[in-house]
Amino acid sequence: MSSVPAESVALHLVRHLVRGLGKTEGQAISIQSLRHWRMVSLGQRGDDLELGLDYAVNHHWLERKSDNVIVLTSQRSEKGAMTR
Repeated sequence: MSSVPAESVALHLVRHLVRGLGKTEGQAISIQSLRHWRMVSLGQRGDDLELGLDYAVNHHWLERKSDNVIVLTSQRSEKGAMTR
């Protein structure tokens, strides 16, 4: 089990999408790209990524369009741009 809270991982993912990649509501990214970014940039394993993605989807921050693609929702894209 992960020692990192799923909410923290979800927030980190959304901030990366909004600030780092400039994604806005409705724009998609592959989960593989997020997994690669997390591994290369942070040295984090995929276990935390899946927990964070599940949390974000359950809280309507992200929407899964398929097994390989996620999309930012308006609720989180706005907050991701505003939070530090």
